Amino acid sequence: MTVHLIADPQRTAADPRLSAFVRANAGSGKTKTLIDRVARLLLDGAKPETILCVTYTKAAAAEMQRRLYRRLGDWSVMPDARLTRELADLEGRRTDAYDAGRLSDARALFAQALETPGGLKIQTIHAFCEKLLRRFPLEAGVSPGFRVMDDAVSAAVAAAARAAVAERAMHGAGPLAEAYARMSVELDFGSFQQMFLDFEARRGKLQDFFDRVAALGGADAWVWATVGLAPGATPEAVEAEAVRGFDRAFWRETAQVLSRGGKQDQKCAGLMASVAADSRAGLADMLGALFTEGGEGAPAKWCGATKGLAGHEGLRARLLAEQDRLEDARQRLRGAKIAVSTLDALRLAATYLAFHGVEKRAFGALDFADLIEKTKALLTARQAAAWVLFKLDGGVDHILVDEAQDTAPDQWDIVRALTGEFFAGEGRPRGAGLERTLFVVGDEKQSIYSFQGADPARLVSETARYVEEIRAAGRRAELAPLRASWRSTGEVLSFVDAVFAAGVPPTAEAASHPAMREGHRGCVDLWPLVEEPQVPERTAWTAPLDMEAAGSANKQLARAIAREIRETVERGDAVFDRGLPDGREWRPATFGDVLILVRKRGPLFEEILRALKQEGVPVAGADRLALSQHIVFDDLLALARFALFPDDELTLAALLRSPFCDLEDEGLYRLAHDRRSEGLWARLRRRAGEVPEWAAAADFLGWIADHGPGGRPFEFYAQALARKDAGGRSMRARLLRRLGSEAEDALEEFLAQVLAAEQRGVHDLETLAADFARLDIVVKRELEGGRDEVRVMTAHGAKGLEAPIVFLPETTSQQSPRGSPLMETPDGGFLWCASGKGDCAASAAARALRVQKEEEEALRLLYVALTRARERLVICGKRPANRKEENLKGWWAAIRDGFAHAGIEPHVRTAASAGADIRRYGPDPEPLGRAGAAAAREHAVPAWIAEDPRAEAFARYASPSD
Repeated sequence: MTVHLIADPQRTAADPRLSAFVRANAGSGKTKTLIDRVARLLLDGAKPETILCVTYTKAAAAEMQRRLYRRLGDWSVMPDARLTRELADLEGRRTDAYDAGRLSDARALFAQALETPGGLKIQTIHAFCEKLLRRFPLEAGVSPGFRVMDDAVSAAVAAAARAAVAERAMHGAGPLAEAYARMSVELDFGSFQQMFLDFEARRGKLQDFFDRVAALGGADAWVWATVGLAPGATPEAVEAEAVRGFDRAFWRETAQVLSRGGKQDQKCAGLMASVAADSRAGLADMLGALFTEGGEGAPAKWCGATKGLAGHEGLRARLLAEQDRLEDARQRLRGAKIAVSTLDALRLAATYLAFHGVEKRAFGALDFADLIEKTKALLTARQAAAWVLFKLDGGVDHILVDEAQDTAPDQWDIVRALTGEFFAGEGRPRGAGLERTLFVVGDEKQSIYSFQGADPARLVSETARYVEEIRAAGRRAELAPLRASWRSTGEVLSFVDAVFAAGVPPTAEAASHPAMREGHRGCVDLWPLVEEPQVPERTAWTAPLDMEAAGSANKQLARAIAREIRETVERGDAVFDRGLPDGREWRPATFGDVLILVRKRGPLFEEILRALKQEGVPVAGADRLALSQHIVFDDLLALARFALFPDDELTLAALLRSPFCDLEDEGLYRLAHDRRSEGLWARLRRRAGEVPEWAAAADFLGWIADHGPGGRPFEFYAQALARKDAGGRSMRARLLRRLGSEAEDALEEFLAQVLAAEQRGVHDLETLAADFARLDIVVKRELEGGRDEVRVMTAHGAKGLEAPIVFLPETTSQQSPRGSPLMETPDGGFLWCASGKGDCAASAAARALRVQKEEEEALRLLYVALTRARERLVICGKRPANRKEENLKGWWAAIRDGFAHAGIEPHVRTAASAGADIRRYGPDPEPLGRAGAAAAREHAVPAWIAEDPRAEAFARYASPSD
């Protein structure tokens, strides 16, 4: 597709009288453009209820609504002269085009938006689908009172579905029972559980596959055809066929000839003779003799190059032919194993998804994927689709799709259905005479959610199809690329360009990033890699396997980052802030200006959080809270277990050491030592009066034992946490005092999950304890940027965010393949193979396709991470002791090449926190001093908020960047 450059792409994209397709670089102002377009639609007479804006996340939808309402609210009270200038600048007209009536209409838009039933439709795709299904439940075939599943319900439904599959397999026979038995033995417990989660995550594609091949029967034929074997060619049959073709006489003859050669020939002769003499020799033995790596590697070269067969060319030719026969047999054996494993996995997948649907219906709930699937079916496949579209057609005239690169194929089908009549035939202006329009904005370079179905190539193809369709109807459709960045400084942007000059993914265009922040300077720091020390041999068998060594690279790197952040704030390095009072634009950095991005929440993530706290740096905590792995979860669940089973001594000992009782190790030892047959609970009650701490523990636990059984769970926990000790502190306060303020999120979420459990029918502690023990609950936390705390999150979680200072500490790690060994083939099928060593030709192609897509997405993720920085970007990482820096691939290779690219000439400076000299591209940040840093924390809010406290509900200030 040819892109014609436009003088002012932002203004063109915001023109309400044309359909626009915007490909926006990071920080190029796409959100401002979207808000401008909605405002201009309203100014041109479009009714608020006829505008539908669909975005990807709740946070993005809330931000757009906030900024739009703020703009309309400002217009409603703005003086004539200023309002005239704003409208003229927005619409690109002369100021004399605005009379009193026009200004009055603009001021009335705020009230119109507020009075519109349901408000402006700026929402996520899932919220839109939910609203649509509630409006047409009978047509969609859903319960009118359905509820959207939260994480706890999702976990409960998944657990119930897995249990149902296990019960069906254990109490039945046939292929399903055999599949369950084989898979449960082949995989460890964690991988076996992950397999079912993978089935659920890919259920749309699995269902499409089953529909295309006519369910499991067709899948059976497809799998065998894909691996190139006849149906039923089991591994045993393939191996038996290979053994039948085994010519022992030929192997013995060849061994005899080789035995007269040199040492290498004699060694090979011994291998062949051993196999020929073994009457029970199988295919694995033959492969082990003629192939490397015990039969799993490449064909042994000696078969064609050995000197021992000189003068015996007939034997040499037959030996090479035998090697080819065995290679073919090995490939057939691998194909047979893959076919059997794939069919096992598909049987389990079909059964699990069926039970998963049953459990969801029992809960009366739909998950996010259901919302999309049901809406797509409602608009495209059901008999009532025409009626539903007719009703919708009367209410939606302008559709705006945000973050289009993250839109999955099913979501594109929904957009396609909604716009089906927009450009059909001659069309007709409606309302104030505005033609119906479509606005799509996205950037395939930022497509990082393939695990949720996003396909960056779909944005390009849909844009091309829509533009052709709209222009064919005689309507205007414009391509408006937004290149210039309002977010980052020139140094950051030129570095991004250098990194992706040669490494941009094939699905994205290489684009330059002109900087709009003229005169602002920033820098990019490249720290030397921290070398991972040699790990000493573990001597204590009781030491945790995942415990970080004291001098590990993760600990060194985390401490260096924490020190650098503290020193940056102490120096008061300057950062840009257009919201400052008194016309100032630069202020000293605060802790809230720092964003640390990792690739996954692993050991380094935890070490960074720990190091920041130890350095006295305020930190917002983790952006994802694994509730079921938090110590608060364990302590609170232990209360229920003790209430039900006071004689469970392990649970009681854990409670005695917990903040509820706070016994030291010595105190617990004295209490438990030499009890013989006496139970720990009985000992505690009998000797409570000897030690004050024992008495307090006996009193609290006695209340738990008396009030737990028979009580409602939430009431039990509320009363238990409210109980006070002798010093007047509640149990809640004791928990937070011991575990820190970050434990409050886990505590609140636990209580919320207890309430949710009661709503789904859990009304006693015994059921609650059993229910919670099998749940894996992850709480998503929104880390607000307005607090003076360092934010640590994954690069995926930082999508849409920005910060003056960004650290990238995990640049050398390789992203492990996602999901289970169930791989998608190029034609939309599935093959199961756990290891590349066991690949046949078809599974090798599927694996190569997956690796290619993941490598491309990893580069897109790097683009997202790099472009979060406004002024300063700090790049660091660790190097394994057994690898050289020049051999590192992935992010580090792209970054290293970026620094080596023409035009990037960093200077070297010493940084104590980095432990060595760093390479810095750009000028050193200007330090404004510690006094300025302290004052920066007090400047608080922009003037317009200070003047009108009601405006605090809106954004801190409007920014042209996204």
